[in-house]
Amino acid sequence: MHLMTLFARLFSWALVVMLMTGSVSVAHAQRTEPPQPDEQNVVAFERLGTTDQTLSGVFDGTRYLFNIPANWQLEAGAQVQLDLSVFFPAGSAQRRLGGFLEARFNRMLIGTLELTQAGDQRVIFDIPDRALTPVRSDGRHEFEVTLDNPTGCDVAPGDRTAVIIRSTSRFILPHTLAPLDTDLRNLPRPIFQGSFDPDRATIIIPDTPSISDLQAALTVAASFGRLTEGRLQIDLTTMQQLSPQTRTGSHLILVGSHKGLAPLARNLDLPAALQENGFATPGATPDDGILQMIVSPWNSKRVVLVVSGASEAAVVKAARALSAVPVRINNRPNVAVVRDLPEAPADLTLAIDQRLSDLGLEPRVIRDRTGTFDLRFTLPPGQQIDEGAYFDLTFNHAATVDFGQSSLSVGLNGIPIGSVRFSDETTRVTTSRITIPPSAARSGANVLTIQTNLAPRSLCTDIRNVDLWATIWPESALHLPMKPVTAAPRRSFNLSSYPLPFTLDPSLATTAFVVPQRAPAAWNAAALLAFQMGRQTRDAILKPLAVFADNVPANVRESYHLLVIGRPSTLPVLVELGNVLPAPFDAGNDVPRSVDTPVVYHVPPDASVAYLQMVAAPWNPERVVVAALGSDDAGIEQATIMLIDPRQRARLTGTLAIVDPQQRVTLGNGRAVLTGSAPTPVATATPVAVQLAQPTLQTAQPTPSPARNASSGNSWLVPVVIIVAVIGTSALILWRAPWRRPPGT
Repeated sequence: MHLMTLFARLFSWALVVMLMTGSVSVAHAQRTEPPQPDEQNVVAFERLGTTDQTLSGVFDGTRYLFNIPANWQLEAGAQVQLDLSVFFPAGSAQRRLGGFLEARFNRMLIGTLELTQAGDQRVIFDIPDRALTPVRSDGRHEFEVTLDNPTGCDVAPGDRTAVIIRSTSRFILPHTLAPLDTDLRNLPRPIFQGSFDPDRATIIIPDTPSISDLQAALTVAASFGRLTEGRLQIDLTTMQQLSPQTRTGSHLILVGSHKGLAPLARNLDLPAALQENGFATPGATPDDGILQMIVSPWNSKRVVLVVSGASEAAVVKAARALSAVPVRINNRPNVAVVRDLPEAPADLTLAIDQRLSDLGLEPRVIRDRTGTFDLRFTLPPGQQIDEGAYFDLTFNHAATVDFGQSSLSVGLNGIPIGSVRFSDETTRVTTSRITIPPSAARSGANVLTIQTNLAPRSLCTDIRNVDLWATIWPESALHLPMKPVTAAPRRSFNLSSYPLPFTLDPSLATTAFVVPQRAPAAWNAAALLAFQMGRQTRDAILKPLAVFADNVPANVRESYHLLVIGRPSTLPVLVELGNVLPAPFDAGNDVPRSVDTPVVYHVPPDASVAYLQMVAAPWNPERVVVAALGSDDAGIEQATIMLIDPRQRARLTGTLAIVDPQQRVTLGNGRAVLTGSAPTPVATATPVAVQLAQPTLQTAQPTPSPARNASSGNSWLVPVVIIVAVIGTSALILWRAPWRRPPGT
């Protein structure tokens, strides 16, 4: 009888193991050292931008998402080689029952590893050929590692198994190289692939570009900023300055008229060949924009995109079309003729009440522990949200979630506006009303974001076997009463607010880049700033303007926010601004004649210095002028970095910043710029002390010592009390120690 009971228990345990691993045919991890793979097939986890990942507790996991290069075709023999560090608690029970790891590639179980050995180790999982096809809608590959340690429920949290997946782990991905796809409908691919290899593109313009060529180039930069969410490395140069290294190593985007691009384009085997009067596209007119893409003749892993036309209007039209992807083609997938761009109708209206079903949305089920759902709507020009706006959110969720730790929140344009607490009632379809503050909405494109946080009821719950979900139903409805915009609201900006106010218009149609002629460094800086602006926009066709600094028309000054870039001596518009600037410049001078800062330092004439300034436009109080200036090309680059890098920009808490080569920042006295219906110059607060990155002695006067308060005089008591407490506690422990007590006590 005992023998039969023993066999029954062994059979039950084997059955449980089979069910947990999914199939008896699942491969287990190999611990033998594999042969050295071809380095071209090795992709270390570090290249995915990941660091060491720690799994601990009862059930835990981590996931790696990645794209492969667009010209890779995976072959048989793929592997995952995990470098692990396994930690068991001091006792032996967890060593015997340390749990196991499961590995899944593209959601297919590829192996298990029983955790019986502590320390560092490399384990190998073979990836079956059928698992090499991505199953995600975004086309990315997915690798998931989960820790399953059910015995950890019976021990304290500090006594559970822990596994560190080192960033030195790697994928072995045998592959062949295929020709790049040049279908324009797939843009931004292959220029941006989002793989572990960094994507880099260079915009190339004629050596002496027209202002339309520059405007088109900045529009292209902004478009790729939007299309890639700012994840593309981009720069701008001229044909003469194009280096052999850049020509070979980067994707090339040629922007300009057909004549301006001729020195380079005539050597390319373009599907629409370059001719004397334009590109050979049957039926095209001189004002039609031309887009075409080919594999680069200098590197088969790169492409050349041509954005051009036979007239200045055609070049700008082709550039704007890139912000309206997918690009529409005719007979050939790598050529597009842009005849016209749709304009938003002047009488665009938005229904006051509309359900999500009216917008074509179906029930949306969110199953990730943290998931998001974006709803986009557009407010007509000249209209703003009135009081009484709300969003009726109709939803329900699984009853298996922890009501106290799970929630649903709603935000508008990145600003939280409401949340819902889960309960038994909300497991049934219910509606919760979220008030929409008028100030959270804006004219043009708006994004309403619904975010869920789903937590299981118990730490010991295996979420792989428990369906956690929340459903957003199309019966949800927006109520958006509107009223005409009577006057521009008064707003407060400083340099840390950038890219506001430029990105308040999602098409950048109120942004004008003011640059010098014959200044490639300033043009490149403008492209980088346009790229980052585009990253902040959505939906609308991009229409930034560009003007040369020696010819800024009156209508541009009145109607646009100005972003002035370059060396002050090459920007006549700065002289016109005069003392409106906190650091004004004289004509032909790269050093300001005065600065509105608490302390004025002597700056050597040959020093590389960056100047950032923001003022309300003297021509229109509803517009702003931002100047990114440098005493030389390096200074222009530094000013650009300060605006682009969020960590650097956060230091710019005023309307004037002076940055030296060591990135020491001196701030001006002006704290904010006010815009609105009433003309308002730069608002200057009472001068306050500003903490610099590296403090410099400002005057010869001795620095007063801080005032002593009542408590600081008794600060010597603190260490004395701590020492007495430690001695007393040690004496008590020694007195109570068992070896000091006689037997039987």
